[in-house]
Amino acid sequence: MITIEVIAPPSNEDAITRIAKQHEASDYWVSSSSDKQIAIKILVDKAKSQKILDQLQKLMKGKSNFRVLASTLDIALPYEKNQSTNSNVTISREALLSQLKVQGKLDSHYMMLVFLSTIVAAIGLIENNVAVIIGAMVIAPLLGPNLALSLSTTLGQINGILNALRTLAVGILFALSISIVLSLFYPDLVLTPELLTRTTVGLDGLALALASGAAAALSITTGVSSVLVGVMVAVALLPPTVTLGICLGIGAYPEAKGAALLLIANIASVNLTAQLTMRLKGIKPREEDHHFTALVIFIVGILFWCALIAYLIYSLNQ
Repeated sequence: MITIEVIAPPSNEDAITRIAKQHEASDYWVSSSSDKQIAIKILVDKAKSQKILDQLQKLMKGKSNFRVLASTLDIALPYEKNQSTNSNVTISREALLSQLKVQGKLDSHYMMLVFLSTIVAAIGLIENNVAVIIGAMVIAPLLGPNLALSLSTTLGQINGILNALRTLAVGILFALSISIVLSLFYPDLVLTPELLTRTTVGLDGLALALASGAAAALSITTGVSSVLVGVMVAVALLPPTVTLGICLGIGAYPEAKGAALLLIANIASVNLTAQLTMRLKGIKPREEDHHFTALVIFIVGILFWCALIAYLIYSLNQ
């Protein structure tokens, strides 16, 4: 269940309660009122919350003295018979945007996570220690930017796409720089099996990246913990990035080329299935006049990732 609190001028009370009735809210009431504003709380099932939020946003469009707050309830008694209980219910678009705006933000916190995970992953790859590599992947700093990119593409938000690409590019370049510097401390480094496995592109690796993207999108859209899928996405993105940096640092350029191709293929695969999953989960823009533009941007994104993957597969068979 979700509680939606609407703070608005008293003249909007009838319109707000009408929206609650129209979309079968479990309950609604005026929690406080004055001559200047009222606060109305709406108790609604999560599956119905998106439609109510969309209607409220239309009502508040162009108004400055209007505010909508939404929060998830852990317990709501008495329990309702028709209340949705499965994890397939998609959380609201606004909740997704808010969550991914934080995860995909380029700030000192993000850079620190990239720094720490890169160091741990590099040590694990150089020492051929799988447990250490997994430990680095739990941090999963590259999960947020990729999901933010997929969501922005699905919603047709150009600014969101550019911001996500910037965050992802900076994170990858930062990880590459750290890996190159670390490799300088190992002048006699011999490529370990863990490093070598990330210098070639195979169909099994692409399948892993495709599954990772779908799992990540399902996780974020249903509100399920993203720790495990964060590891999956990190498997596809972080080790190839670190491997590329190490190979460049020691002058192993053929292996570096393979790691670069693997990284590109995995980024394309993760975003391809993440975008498709979000679309299948019914995520789309609120404004109807933006639906066509968003669809065009979504299709262009899908075609771009498909073309990139197809080219890489073709190159492998030459």
